[in-house]
Amino acid sequence: MKIHIPQDELVDRKNGKIHLELFKKGFEGSPNSQVIAEYRNQDVHILQVNKAFTEYYGYSQEEVIGENPRALNSNEMSLDFFIKMWEAILDPKIGFWRGEIINKRKNGNLINVILTINTIFDDKGKPRYFTAYHIDITDRKNAEEKLKESEVRYRIAYERANLYGDLVAHDINNILHVISSSLELSSLYFNSPEKLNRIKELYEISKEQITRGAKLISNVHKLSNIDDSEKNLKKTNINNFLKEAIQYIKQSFQNKHIQVDTELEAVDLYIDANDLLLDVFENLLINSIRHNGNPNVEICVEVSKIWENNKKLIKFEFKDNGLGISDERKETIFTRRKNFIKKANGMGLGLSLVKKIINSYNGEIWVEDRVKGEFAKGSNFVFLIPEA
Repeated sequence: MKIHIPQDELVDRKNGKIHLELFKKGFEGSPNSQVIAEYRNQDVHILQVNKAFTEYYGYSQEEVIGENPRALNSNEMSLDFFIKMWEAILDPKIGFWRGEIINKRKNGNLINVILTINTIFDDKGKPRYFTAYHIDITDRKNAEEKLKESEVRYRIAYERANLYGDLVAHDINNILHVISSSLELSSLYFNSPEKLNRIKELYEISKEQITRGAKLISNVHKLSNIDDSEKNLKKTNINNFLKEAIQYIKQSFQNKHIQVDTELEAVDLYIDANDLLLDVFENLLINSIRHNGNPNVEICVEVSKIWENNKKLIKFEFKDNGLGISDERKETIFTRRKNFIKKANGMGLGLSLVKKIINSYNGEIWVEDRVKGEFAKGSNFVFLIPEA
């Protein structure tokens, strides 16, 4: 509520009332916004503002004299914030407050200011007047926000570069493993003409792997040129990638007896993903094979739709009859290990890549015992990704 302030109230008489002439030079000439307000009947009303105030906030003196200064406050500050401020300025032992606050101009634009409030008390220790100083820090805050955004972008770019570097190192190692195995087997058949078809088959496998390596480099190059990885996600049919991954691991481990059963829902399932989904499936399948001491490797892949937390999700389960993972290790197997190159058969790198890729799809992954409470009977890698 606006009230009329008689001009003689501005004259210094008794009880420490403000005499504007004493403040005129510093008050009117200040480059910072300044306000003098009166505290009466537990309410505050503006007595005077300087020229910097009118220029800064866009109000004329006539528009604000008699008004409550809280009209300048935005809705960005909490009630607790204002309670603490008022406790300080109304306390005769303190009578002062300084801090950052968000106000608004007449045109509605929000501004950041450092607000300093001093309280003038009467001879009974009651608050009578307030002087307030506003220092504009909007440009500084904007610069800080841009710096934070830049730091976030840098961190994302750095993590993405690490992901791509690990991806190339890990997948090229697998590709070279397949080519090496094919060449080794081929050498056994050189003196056996009847095995010519088998040599041709191994030759085609090696050729496929070279093509696969070139495709990997191409995909990583394309992905690394995209600032926002989400822009690269598209509606993806899960079945196509799963079939390709199963075919790949059977070619890669020809000396093992591998049985992969797939249990899929009758309809095609889709998620928002990219070509790295193939790496997720292959790494999980390879992990189940390499950490399996049985003569017959058994893997069951179950994919289904579920509804959780008001979201439609696709649930993936990769169950195996391998060595299993103890409870102590379940929390650490998705962490990248520094010595992954020396221990290429370890699960640290592959699963850390899997976790990063699934996170980029807004999903989550964890590992369970295939048989609850008996980890040595195999593992079940479970992950959820939103349905497209």
